[in-house]
Amino acid sequence: MAKKLDAERIEQARQKGQTTDRREEEKRRIQETIAKNRSGERKGHVIMPERKMYAYQEAPKVRVAAYCRVSTAEEAQVGSFEMQVQHFKAVIENNPTYELVKIYTDEGISGTSLNKRKGFQNMIDDAMNGKIDLILTKSISRFGRNIVDILTTLRSLSDLEPPVAVSFESEGIFSSDGKNKLIISILSALAELESQQKSIAIKEGIRYRMQEGLYKFPVKNLIGYYRDYSGMVKIEPAEAEIVRYIFESFLEGASPQEIAASLTQQNIGSPMGMEAWRQATIRSILCNEKYCGDVLYQKTYSKDYLSHKTVKNKDVLPQWFWENNHPAIIKRENWAKAQELLASVKWSKRATTLQAMKRQFTVAKVKSGVLRGYFLMDMNWTSDEREQFINIIHNINELGNFQAEKE
Repeated sequence: MAKKLDAERIEQARQKGQTTDRREEEKRRIQETIAKNRSGERKGHVIMPERKMYAYQEAPKVRVAAYCRVSTAEEAQVGSFEMQVQHFKAVIENNPTYELVKIYTDEGISGTSLNKRKGFQNMIDDAMNGKIDLILTKSISRFGRNIVDILTTLRSLSDLEPPVAVSFESEGIFSSDGKNKLIISILSALAELESQQKSIAIKEGIRYRMQEGLYKFPVKNLIGYYRDYSGMVKIEPAEAEIVRYIFESFLEGASPQEIAASLTQQNIGSPMGMEAWRQATIRSILCNEKYCGDVLYQKTYSKDYLSHKTVKNKDVLPQWFWENNHPAIIKRENWAKAQELLASVKWSKRATTLQAMKRQFTVAKVKSGVLRGYFLMDMNWTSDEREQFINIIHNINELGNFQAEKE
């Protein structure tokens, strides 16, 4: 009987031999093929594509859009913003192959989130709908400061048919060039990091001014106050009467809901310019320490530099309280009584008829824009009421000038 074979050893040897043979055979095949190509024995032809991948690379007329953005609406940024707009208008108009679609803009909007960038959103929507071939922008940081948003948007544009390219002028790169993908990713990350560092620096500056009592709290929607040309907080007489009416009615027993209903019925606009007053608005006014001349800084804070979402400061960050920071509309003792009532009284659903405000005090002062400082007067006033109001304003201005001369 024949001797039994060592199957494992034999198979391993066969597989090793086959592997070695295949590798050598593949090398010989490659060498022979290249030799035939160079000797002319094999003939080959290159078929060039008739069309380019991106429309801007070959179209006789390229539909071009530009995107311009600045992060703040401050006067220092106005020049930068307008220069961006005019620059890209000139670039597009002076190129005979370019056809202007639109200059999309976001002025005073942060690039860390897409939520409030309406101009950017409209531009991407138009690109998705096939209205744009090429987008021009100053730099990656103008396009956005969120690496996820930037790369996601560029990927969506490149997936279109035909794809839409983005030209970043300062960096001198096109998103259509595959070699630039890594560079764009790195620069996007740097733009986001710069935004984060800037946010930290701004917050530290604000908190330093709060600590020293120098921070200028906003008065845009703070009824009863405005800032003059020098930035000082001043009482607005017409709106101050509304504030006093709210506190007086509350201390006399009216609930916030009843006060809101009364002001709405009298056709007096809310701090946000709405026709109807809300109970929450009345409560917010009643508990606002600014009406007795004090200010509490850092009631809220921005939790995330990307979303800019504001949350209440519940023993997370320090707060600074400054007394007699600005002129008071409500006496301190009356404000304190209002706080006691807010904390203790449970309001019943009763109907209380409140005395209407005097009509001559329902005007408002324009706080911003070309007409800043002017008063809006009621056309239904009598001549006596108009004269009375003008005399009040005249007396207030004379008192202010007298105090300024004394200082």
